[in-house]
Amino acid sequence: MAKRVTINDVATAAGVSRQTVTRAHNDMGDISEATKRRVLEVSAQLGYRPNRFARNLVGRQRLRAVGLLVGSFSNPYFTEMAGAFLAAAAKRGWQVMMASGESGSETAAVEMLARHVDLFVGHFSLSAEELTEAVQGIPVVLLDDRCSRPGFHSVEIDLRAGIRQAMAALEAKGVRRMGMIDSSYSLRASPTYSPSPRRRFFEEFALEVPEPAIVVGEESMAGGGHAFRALMAEYPDVDGVLVFNDMMAIGAVQAAQALGVEIPGQVRILGVDGLTLGEAVRPTVSTISLDREALVASALDIADALAASNFTNTESLHRTVMPRLLWRESA
Repeated sequence: MAKRVTINDVATAAGVSRQTVTRAHNDMGDISEATKRRVLEVSAQLGYRPNRFARNLVGRQRLRAVGLLVGSFSNPYFTEMAGAFLAAAAKRGWQVMMASGESGSETAAVEMLARHVDLFVGHFSLSAEELTEAVQGIPVVLLDDRCSRPGFHSVEIDLRAGIRQAMAALEAKGVRRMGMIDSSYSLRASPTYSPSPRRRFFEEFALEVPEPAIVVGEESMAGGGHAFRALMAEYPDVDGVLVFNDMMAIGAVQAAQALGVEIPGQVRILGVDGLTLGEAVRPTVSTISLDREALVASALDIADALAASNFTNTESLHRTVMPRLLWRESA
C-alpha cells in the first residue's frame, strides 16, 4: 500500500509551512495568490487531500490541534493526567485528540493522529526510531522523559531526586532496611525482566545491606499485594517498602492488613504517582507525588512556543518538574 501523502509532504515540496498549506486549502487570508496557487498545484501533483476533521477545525477558528498519547486508560495516573491536560489545553485554545496503544498498535494510533494534529504530547513505548517514522515529521513532546533528538522535545520528572529525598526521610523515621516492589512491565515485550529507572534510583540510594530486597509484580492492586507477600516471605526484616506506583502500593497495604502486619508500625509503605485514589483507602497511602499540573503546564508551554514559531523551531526544548513527598498514613 502506498504511503498516504501528508500535509508535511506538501509543505516540504512547496517550500512553505504547514500553516500556509492549511490557509491555501481553506481560502484564508495572510497568503498571496501566487503562494496559494503553488500550494494547490503541488497538492494536486502529490495527490494530497486535506482531511475533514482539519477543515472543521478551521471553520471554528481552532487551528491548533494536539494529539495526546495516553499510556494506559486502565491506570488512574494516566487518566488523571489526561483530565488535567484536557482542562489546561482548552484554556489555551488547543484542540485535543486522544489515543492509546492499548486497543491495538501504538504505531497505528500515532499514524492516525498524524493526519489531524500539529504536534504530539504523551507517554510513548515506541523507540525513538519507530516514533520518528510514525509521526511523519510532526513535533513530539515526551512526558516523563528526556530527549534531544531533532523534532523531539521533553518534560522530565526528576524522580531520582524524589526517591533520594524519600529514602533519606524514611531513614530519619527509623527505617533500617528498605525493600522495593518493581514493575514487571518489561516482561510483556521480552522474556527477560529489565529493571525500571525507579528501581535503579532505589538501588542507588538504598541503605547499605548485603543484598537488595527487591521483588517484581504486575502493575495492579492484586500484583502489588502478591509482590508484598513475596517480599515479606523472602526478606522478613524489611521495615520500609518503596512500591513502583500507587496502585501497587494500595495492594501492598491491603496484603499487609491480611497478614496482620501493622502499617506503619512494623512496615512503612511508600508509593509513587500521587493518585487521589490513595486518599480513599485506609490507611491512606503515602507517595512520591508527581505534579501533574506542572507536567501539563510545562508541556503546553513548549507547545505554545512551537506554535509561535509556526512549528519550524529546530531546537529541542526541555523542562524539568520536581516531585514532592506526600506523607499520608502508610509511611
